[in-house]
Amino acid sequence: MYRFLAFICTLSVCVSYALATQCPHCVGIQDCQTNKTIPTVTCNAAVVNQTVIQLSAYFKNLTEFAATSSKYSCVKVNFRPQGYPNDTFAVQGCTAGTKSVCKQPTIEFKGSLNCSYYNDGHSLHNLAKNPFTSALLSVAIIIGAMVISS
Repeated sequence: MYRFLAFICTLSVCVSYALATQCPHCVGIQDCQTNKTIPTVTCNAAVVNQTVIQLSAYFKNLTEFAATSSKYSCVKVNFRPQGYPNDTFAVQGCTAGTKSVCKQPTIEFKGSLNCSYYNDGHSLHNLAKNPFTSALLSVAIIIGAMVISS
């Protein structure tokens, strides 16, 4: 009985880790400096909402990126006004879905807007879309079931 409970607990931790998308998260020039360690957060509705509110100053039509989702993308945006030596805006965080917020139309501005995003488990700690991880998790479940039944 205890082996079964231990197996279920371990399995739930593995599944929750595999399904969690983690992104660097910071708002503002001071918090997002390149020489600082940016904290990583697990994406959720609150982080997505905060990120999208910040991005709405530069991008149009962001409603689909603020929707509740089980899939997330990480985004990093910096803005430097024309004639300024340094960035005046910086944000890193999560957006809902897997589309690139960087491809959205922008509000007119004079300056340089740098935007990058990533998803699909390549640069993220999102292992749920990795076929190898899914297969490994399936094998672990089968082995666990065999151990319990013996």
